[in-house]
Amino acid sequence: MTLAEKAISLHSGGSSCSQAVFTVFAQGLGMDARQAHKLSTGLGGGMGRTGNICGAISGGVLALSLIYGSEVGGDQEGKMKTYEVVKTFLAQIEKRHNSTQCRALLGGADLWTEAGRAKVKDECLGTKVCNPLIAEVVDYIEPLLPKEFRHG
Repeated sequence: MTLAEKAISLHSGGSSCSQAVFTVFAQGLGMDARQAHKLSTGLGGGMGRTGNICGAISGGVLALSLIYGSEVGGDQEGKMKTYEVVKTFLAQIEKRHNSTQCRALLGGADLWTEAGRAKVKDECLGTKVCNPLIAEVVDYIEPLLPKEFRHG
């Protein structure tokens, strides 16, 4: 099973987009899966279901931070490398989807309302929008993993 397939399986099993993306990378980079899942909880639904930056994307940013991020405040080089990689990642998503915002990607659905959640369910947006974006984010980040952590 590919990392993208594992992430989609997590999402299909009830994990948010952010949890699905971050957990598959965190496990491979030495972070406990349960801790990664818990850490990325608040990012779901565009940051606490507010419809802001998509959870799959923010989970991807966490994964990129785990790969490139600085471990101490004095590591400005690591911090800048992470910022550059994240900026490029966000630009690619924006170019492909015209937005990085959960609510926009879900056709205006407000996940805090019953009507918004019904729209997502009735239009199968989890399958049509979220799962492909989860796979896209995972596939974008996977080649950036250090060679010793790449899947398959």
